[in-house]
Amino acid sequence: MKATYPKQKEPFLKEGIKELHSKTNKWVSEIEFTKVEQLFLKEMLAEHIIGLCAMENFKTAKLFLNGIEHEEKLGSKLLTDIQDHKMNLALLMENIYMKKEDDFRKNHEALKIEVNNYIQNFKYIKEQVFKLVLHIMKKEKQQKLLHK
Repeated sequence: MKATYPKQKEPFLKEGIKELHSKTNKWVSEIEFTKVEQLFLKEMLAEHIIGLCAMENFKTAKLFLNGIEHEEKLGSKLLTDIQDHKMNLALLMENIYMKKEDDFRKNHEALKIEVNNYIQNFKYIKEQVFKLVLHIMKKEKQQKLLHK
């Protein structure tokens, strides 16, 4: 008679818990750097660009400023969620919550998607702000050349 063994559950993710913890630390680092970029862009828009804008660009700059502020709030919430997740991963590494490992792995995957979306959204806003600033700088240069 052939022996049958219980079927092993496929892991939701192939990485070990320590690797998930390491990736989570990387997310925190990326979000914290993004927050510095957000502060820079907000300062640049609010203090240096909005005053130079023609009306059509003013509305766009204001929209980007609001978008950055919204992303800042999302980033703060995401950091809180990640810190909670890191705590749970630490408990998992200590074998305290082994029965809930699948839940933590699913949560990790959901956070991974949220972090990626957050970073991609901010990259888009940053790209648009840079295009606006470049456009305004070119107009300023043209104005200076016309008034010489």
